[in-house]
Amino acid sequence: MNRNAIFESEIENAVGRIPITPMINVALLLVLFFMMSAPAIFMSGIKVKSPSLTTEPGTEATELKVNIYIDAEGDLYLNEELIQWDEFSQRVAELLARSTTRIVVVSAAPHIPIQKVVTVLDIARQKGALKLALLRRKE
Repeated sequence: MNRNAIFESEIENAVGRIPITPMINVALLLVLFFMMSAPAIFMSGIKVKSPSLTTEPGTEATELKVNIYIDAEGDLYLNEELIQWDEFSQRVAELLARSTTRIVVVSAAPHIPIQKVVTVLDIARQKGALKLALLRRKE
């Protein structure tokens, strides 16, 4: 055989053969991807709330928010009711035990020291608040 004929037959053999191993790898990776992503496609958007375990028997859980306001004189208002600083911790714990959302909204007069606001936020977090919010009131 002449040299050109051997070279041409090798080219034909190389072009005629398609490597199938990489295609099998790609196909298996696609199957794995769709198997892993299928549960996310079929998830429903329905969320079920379980009953809170921290509520005391006999008390009913509500969508109660705890609103705290510190006025210009440093007095503390809990849900629009004036309370003393020494009973604040206990009252917040009682309100949060009845709340399902456990949201605490704190606002203060403009010239109140930040330490008082931080103390209120800290006590609320210790007593079980899940979400804390700072609110700026209009004068």
